[in-house]
Amino acid sequence: MILNLKQLPINVLLPENSSAQFNDAQQLTPFSDELIATLSQLGLFLMKTGRQEPSIVAAGYWLRKKQLLNLKLAYSKQEPSANKKPSANKEPSANKEPSAKGVAFHIAPGNVDSLFFYSMVISVLCGNYTILRISNKLSDETLLFIHLLNAFFVEHPEFSTVPLLMNIVQYDHSALTGKDITQQLSLFADVRVIWGGDNAVKEISKVPLKALACDITFPDRYSVAVIQLTNEQHVEQAVNNLLTDIKPFFQQACSSPKVIYWLKTAQKLQDKFWQSLAKKLNEQVMLASTDLISQLVYLQRLPLLVNKEHKAVVSLAAYGVLQRVDIESITLEMIKSHPGLWVLLNQQINELDDIKLFEHCQTVTVSGIYESMWLQWQKATKQPMKRIVLSGQALSFSHIWDGVDLVNGLTR
Repeated sequence: MILNLKQLPINVLLPENSSAQFNDAQQLTPFSDELIATLSQLGLFLMKTGRQEPSIVAAGYWLRKKQLLNLKLAYSKQEPSANKKPSANKEPSANKEPSAKGVAFHIAPGNVDSLFFYSMVISVLCGNYTILRISNKLSDETLLFIHLLNAFFVEHPEFSTVPLLMNIVQYDHSALTGKDITQQLSLFADVRVIWGGDNAVKEISKVPLKALACDITFPDRYSVAVIQLTNEQHVEQAVNNLLTDIKPFFQQACSSPKVIYWLKTAQKLQDKFWQSLAKKLNEQVMLASTDLISQLVYLQRLPLLVNKEHKAVVSLAAYGVLQRVDIESITLEMIKSHPGLWVLLNQQINELDDIKLFEHCQTVTVSGIYESMWLQWQKATKQPMKRIVLSGQALSFSHIWDGVDLVNGLTR
């Protein structure tokens, strides 16, 4: 089937200079030799040509051949475990190789520049004909990313099949014609992947899919960091790790910590941490006036968002673009209203069991804590979270995200 949207205001960014005409006959076997060869070469190309943007280099590194082959091995002819429940998306079979779902329509978030790439490339690796909608407001980083993708396929005409699976489009989803495009692409798709805020996910999910198609959704999440410092020698490493997790995307990625829980850490070590973090962050980033206003509005609202039993925020401390908020108890309203923009809420704890997480917590990062300690807590706690990772690795993408196995969701 060919879907022709040439008459609608849709802009195709990849492949460059293409018309809005989509052919669902274009599919490959998941993890085929051709896919792995093409994507691993793309990874090398991105690492070489995208050096000015760490997120592009990281994306290229994620496509290294060894990683792709390991994924292929993990999902090829899986033996069903006696203790594993069958996936809702596929029937278990010990002898059946996974097959592509078909057409995958992805709607990428506007606040995380590189996430569109991972969403698309996992889908393509699974052999799907992939259409990805990205925001009309693109950062310089995203524009460079798309330019490099087009450049790679121009320079490597020998990889002629795989680029047929990759389509990146733009359109105004809020306009009447935009809603029509979303509806037509949704009815064309066998699976729809929605990244975004709760409201966006809710509204897009109302758009009908064709029979037997399904949604994979990634709504709002938040993340926290747990830090323990016992001496000054560990301060700089803790600072660098947290900076890696919060500097990109204005701290607005779901996996970027917005809360720090300080585990039995002396105040003088915390002070040293804040001074170093502020110095490095102020040297590397800046906020536009509109972002500074959003930051200020949030800080002014905080006293209204505390628990009733607590009279006020304990204290506020400004370090240039970095804002530190010391608080006795974190509330859901504080998290839901949090704008990112390098505001960190802080709470002192005496043990890991003092941490209280909300249902939509995604990632807990740990720094300076013995692995055996946090693994034991993770096993015993009933606190909701999707994963625990070492500080500095919060933004590292995995094919299992928010507890959702994307490979299983994008194959049959």
